[in-house]
Amino acid sequence: MTIVAGLRCANGIVLCADTQETKNELSKINVPKLRIEPWFKAGKDSPEELMIAVAGAGDGPFIDKIIERAWEEVSVVSSFEEACSEMERSIKDIHEEYGHIFQPGYLPQVRMIYGIKMQGNSKLFTAFGPVVNEKSNFDSVGAGYYMADFLATRMHSNHLSISQAITLAAYILFQCKENVDGCGGDSHIVVLNEKGSSQIISPLQVNITTQTLKEVDEVLSYLLLLPSADAQFPEEEFSDVLQTAVNALIAYRRDAKKNLERWEDAKKQLKLNSLLGTVSPKKSE
Repeated sequence: MTIVAGLRCANGIVLCADTQETKNELSKINVPKLRIEPWFKAGKDSPEELMIAVAGAGDGPFIDKIIERAWEEVSVVSSFEEACSEMERSIKDIHEEYGHIFQPGYLPQVRMIYGIKMQGNSKLFTAFGPVVNEKSNFDSVGAGYYMADFLATRMHSNHLSISQAITLAAYILFQCKENVDGCGGDSHIVVLNEKGSSQIISPLQVNITTQTLKEVDEVLSYLLLLPSADAQFPEEEFSDVLQTAVNALIAYRRDAKKNLERWEDAKKQLKLNSLLGTVSPKKSE
């Protein structure tokens, strides 16, 4: 049980996934389901370099095997279109191979969402078993797909900036984990950036964004939605409600910005400490 979603945006692809996995319908464990390859290039790649991001729902070991085989074969391509076609071919081939190994009807069922970025281009795909289709806007798989599709249908646009798509991804994961049985654990988000470096969004940034979304959602849902749509609601009272909501939203944004700034300062300090190493001042003789 899981939720995986992929979103196209103005300059790339955003993928997100939870980490909850159910074993034998009795126990729950947290397992990372979202992979970016080559992982050591994340945050250091150029728009020209090949990067893929993949997440799936279904049989975990089979998904891992598909991703490992696909990356091994795709990593040597020389063009973006070749990367897209080679990824699809690899997924089909491994299903054909293992289809002959498993007894009829026992081949593990998997659904995957993946993105490919290279040479200033990117595409989003869904694989249902060996069947691969390109997605022009968004898609989701797993137990929470209906919640994810509902939210994306209302809020997604291909013109979203990367930061807006990250926020939407965090909101989708937040709502699925809150409201869909089988979704839970941590929220993982990765970005394939056509114009800059791809990245794994830090857990702290995801948590800050999620907390802000929770607070904003409460203001809009409980305080502002009904009075705004109720034409009979007294104007003076509505003005007071509106001002209260605006003040709360400004405060939440300000707090989130301060928290992110603290995180950026901490990262810079950690990087500086790493560069300085363990060199200590010389002792005076």
